[in-house]
Amino acid sequence: MTELSRHHGYRAHRRRSPLRPAAPGRPGPVGPGRTGELSDAAEAAVRGYLERRPDATVVVLGEGLGTGFRRLDNGRLTWLSVLPPEDAAARRLLLPDGPRRRTVGCAGSGADWPDVVGAPEGGVVVAVPRTPAGLPAGAVRDLLAVCAARFPGGALVLDALPRWTAAVARSARHHPAVAAVRVLPLAAGRRSPGRWRRWLPGTVVCEVRFTAGGAT
Repeated sequence: MTELSRHHGYRAHRRRSPLRPAAPGRPGPVGPGRTGELSDAAEAAVRGYLERRPDATVVVLGEGLGTGFRRLDNGRLTWLSVLPPEDAAARRLLLPDGPRRRTVGCAGSGADWPDVVGAPEGGVVVAVPRTPAGLPAGAVRDLLAVCAARFPGGALVLDALPRWTAAVARSARHHPAVAAVRVLPLAAGRRSPGRWRRWLPGTVVCEVRFTAGGAT
């Protein structure tokens, strides 16, 4: 089991799935990630990739009840929401699959999620909303390695990373499979208003773009 599967999408979802409310009297996850929504800055990064690759596949890991498809759909993309099986079933009931949008349940460690991407040659952008437990450095390394190897020419957007974890993504710029790394502030917006900043101190959005040649 990888660091990613331990902390994002499986163990984190068992602690508190984005489909389940927080316990009464205790603040739940707020801002980006409460229902798997991406922040405005993260959605802008995904939209920028789609401007270059309009037929791309957008893969959102741990989306919960996020509705980013409605805002980002350009009429050509394919949208995959990847969740643990029990949460995937609940999402399908509330947000049924469509011709270009579907929810995928990955069992076990979740290491097989890249296999659900049907046409990676059209471009792939993987987005990760904020998780209740936070995304640890080991999980970021896992994602970088998987995306570099499986999705050449793709991109990875990591939302609301603590700055010390974001340093792992920034260091990836030295890898031969990485074309560029951008670090964006988590500005106030529709899904990241200023009143949430006290819950998300020092967080940023990281966008990693991979070379067309992929990992070597």
